[in-house]
Amino acid sequence: MPDQTPEDHNSEVILNSESELDSRVQNNSAPDAEQLDEIQESIEVLVESGDAEQALSELQELRVPDKAEVLSELEPKNRQTLLGNLTNEEIADVLEHMEVDEAVEVSGLVDVNRMAAVLESVSNDVAADVLRGIDWADASNILVRMQDRSAIGNLLLYQDDDAGGLMSTEFVAIRDSWTTTRAITVLRNSGLEPEDMRELFAVDDSGVLVGVLDLPDLVFARAGLKVVDVMNVDVVSVKAGTDQEDAARLMQRYEIRSIPVVDEAGRPEGTIAIEDLVDVVESEATEDMFRMLGVQGDVHDVESVRGSVRNRLPWLLINLATVLATGFVLNLFTETLSSLTILAVFLPVVMGQAGIAGTQTLTIIVRSMAIGDVATGDARGLLVREILLAIAQGVVVAVVLAGVVFLWRGDVYLAVIVAGALFLNMFIAALSGVLIPFILRAVKADPAASSAVFLTTVTDMVGIAVYMGLATTFLSLLEKS
Repeated sequence: MPDQTPEDHNSEVILNSESELDSRVQNNSAPDAEQLDEIQESIEVLVESGDAEQALSELQELRVPDKAEVLSELEPKNRQTLLGNLTNEEIADVLEHMEVDEAVEVSGLVDVNRMAAVLESVSNDVAADVLRGIDWADASNILVRMQDRSAIGNLLLYQDDDAGGLMSTEFVAIRDSWTTTRAITVLRNSGLEPEDMRELFAVDDSGVLVGVLDLPDLVFARAGLKVVDVMNVDVVSVKAGTDQEDAARLMQRYEIRSIPVVDEAGRPEGTIAIEDLVDVVESEATEDMFRMLGVQGDVHDVESVRGSVRNRLPWLLINLATVLATGFVLNLFTETLSSLTILAVFLPVVMGQAGIAGTQTLTIIVRSMAIGDVATGDARGLLVREILLAIAQGVVVAVVLAGVVFLWRGDVYLAVIVAGALFLNMFIAALSGVLIPFILRAVKADPAASSAVFLTTVTDMVGIAVYMGLATTFLSLLEKS
């Protein structure tokens, strides 16, 4: 066998390393949703059969986020069994990766004394979220057993949907007057982990936030420079009482990965990371979607029967009232329907098309309001745009419908009345889709919660009134044809 050159040997080493890497990647690939379901079912079976040790072994093989997901899906009694075999630090790691409602459920399965120790190991914002979600008596018992409870107690003063309730109070602030060399020395001796120093706050001698900077800004700064020379003075911050949706919009607009929370004097109180707001945006969008359908309450869990009745029945009763009102309008035209029953065939077409067109407009407007893309001053421009769109779409759809009616019935007057009613109703639906959300917001009502109900009422009642009104007016022509 010929001798290998150094280049050949190095090449072999690289290839072997790549092969080993591929093997590790394959062996440590993240399980998909189906695989996690299988693991959960296996753990359930093991725990129920009394083999908790093997169940724990299977759980321990998972990464922490996967552990959190599997634990959250287990039956409460099986979850409690496994939690009893995890260390406080392991439970804390799992809580960090759970939804708030899931973490609250876990807290109810752990002894108060032990839960206090667990919450000592999680970030302050997670601890505050858990304590907000449980009974206040239990929260008090846990809080008094915690050594570092002042910061968490301060967080509990804020609403959970405000920036103050979402922020983490763990941040690093350095003086803007320090040299970069001194700042690095202080950070090195602080005992902080690198992940705790992803973003640094620069404050003046009064503690007021004056800039932000990343750790590399200090590390690679020229000798002799001060923090003030390398920091970014264009700081985007929010007050503790700022709504979390507004904070999310600011981070999206300015493309920043965290945002500081300051008090009235401008002193930093905490920071909100982008990963915290991703969950907020998803939750708020889902909540708005549910509200548009008349469903309220917790969007993560299946509600109890009593909770479902309490949240959904009022909207069903409101919808019943609107349907009865629509029936009353239709009752005004019973003579016209009796004289020409063919009119009833096309009534659902007129109402349905207008309803779809109005819902399209309404969805766009409500979504734009939710993400802050439109303000009250934009109403006129949006109204003009939707009117032009309604005219263009209405003409096309009405012409097509008129052609279908004429080919089917051979009645030009019927075709014109049906097409005219459809066009007018689509026009009115477009106006309603724009105006209803702005009117509701003007009276301090939530557009996402009730716009759809009002829109349906308008399109149904107006649709019937316009269609049957035209038919009644021109009934003599229809009867002759």
